[in-house]
Amino acid sequence: MRGAAWGHEAWVEACRRLADALPGSSPAILNYDMPRQQVNAAFFQGMAPDYVASYREHYMSVNPWIDYWTTVQAGTVHISEREMPSASFQKSEFYVDWLAPHGEIEAAVGMRLDVDPNNTVHLAWHYGLAHAETYDEAASAILELIGPDLADAVRVAASLRQGVESGAGLAGLMDRLDGAALLVERDRQIREANADAAIAMRQGDVVVAAGNTLSFRDAAAQRWLEDVVARLADGLPIASPSHVFRVQERVFRLTATPAPRHSEASLALLMQPRPLVLVTMKLLVGARSQIDDVGLRFTFGLSAAEIKLCEALANGHSLSEAARLLGVSDGTVRQRVKVIFNKTGTHRQGELIAMLGRFLLAG
Repeated sequence: MRGAAWGHEAWVEACRRLADALPGSSPAILNYDMPRQQVNAAFFQGMAPDYVASYREHYMSVNPWIDYWTTVQAGTVHISEREMPSASFQKSEFYVDWLAPHGEIEAAVGMRLDVDPNNTVHLAWHYGLAHAETYDEAASAILELIGPDLADAVRVAASLRQGVESGAGLAGLMDRLDGAALLVERDRQIREANADAAIAMRQGDVVVAAGNTLSFRDAAAQRWLEDVVARLADGLPIASPSHVFRVQERVFRLTATPAPRHSEASLALLMQPRPLVLVTMKLLVGARSQIDDVGLRFTFGLSAAEIKLCEALANGHSLSEAARLLGVSDGTVRQRVKVIFNKTGTHRQGELIAMLGRFLLAG
């Protein structure tokens, strides 16, 4: 068991050794995420892979044994036929469509080990009802014997996951990004932050990191962050990967994307590295690049609204983004940029932006 945790011996090999001890049995070691009703990892012997896949995809969610196993004391061995026999749910979808067709797994001895809310490890050693009279005691005695080793292996597996996570090697990538960049977990706990993010958190006027949890002072940005990070970590689709918000004269764009997963290919991990989300914040309009409004007004006769649009474009904003920033329609912005073209003698957006470079003030 200890070897399996470190990858010297696959978890499936541990299951194979248990199966050899009781011929015809089907041991399985599973890591459940109970809040999400899903299986994080599954290692087994004596069951077809597609059979296990169907359990992970659907039948886990209708397994009557799950409720039973979550209520027993962690680390203790239990015999299903004595405490919750499969006959007690013979008419259930789980029994009729999944358990019974296999034919030789209606009885089991098992043990549950709790790691954290999203990682519950369960060793379930299944066999047919015909073997229960002799296998119940034998399997129970073996699990009692190897229980401490299993608990040690699970603790090592948790440590191994932390090691893989800490070695993800994304810090170099983050340092090359323009603006603040942070790696966060589903609950927005900060795992890594680049230099720009560290400065922003120290200043605290836009970004807050109380309790090492990423937050934004802008309420709309905070709502977007909470929703998007949780959905990306859960592998769910999101409405928009970016959000623009204003803090006084500064305008920021937030983006969020799932971080690449890193793991050692040679290790069959019982607990996979936790999903991380890369959050970036870039200053679009504000202190770094301000337009010389007096110069533009004097040179080209631009109005205040036209100058605001010029500032947005000069800071890399698209026309549609500028419309949202300025609180006007896309049509209004397109009409306004035509007026600016006419007043400045330019004909294309790129030509206009190049000309505006002469009117940028140092931030």
